[in-house]
Amino acid sequence: MFGIICGLLLGFVLQRGRFCVVGAYRDLILAKDGRMFLATFIVIAIQSIGVYALNDTGVIQFGNDGFPWLGTIVGGFIFGIGMFLAGGCATGTWYRAGEGMIGSWVALFGYLLGAAMTKYRFSD
Repeated sequence: MFGIICGLLLGFVLQRGRFCVVGAYRDLILAKDGRMFLATFIVIAIQSIGVYALNDTGVIQFGNDGFPWLGTIVGGFIFGIGMFLAGGCATGTWYRAGEGMIGSWVALFGYLLGAAMTKYRFSD
């Protein structure tokens, strides 16, 4: 029940605030409005502090593997193209699907398929 309440509250805030990472970049470049871009950086800073606090307290542990720079660059590029084709980031797609936009439902199905392929590795 707590998860449903948190999900509804988060969805309400995201929809009312029109929070979307792609929209933040679009507004910064096209409309010269950096408010959402600044909000995105604040969210990243808070999340970073939280993740490192969880690591320091031992709740989670970072791996000691090397940084896969090529995979990160290529994956980030492909992810960015996907966000462009979907018309927004995942948070924007979720609240637009809740508003009844059919294109966002198609994008959510793509997210579902991509997550399943990543988890279960549709291979031999």
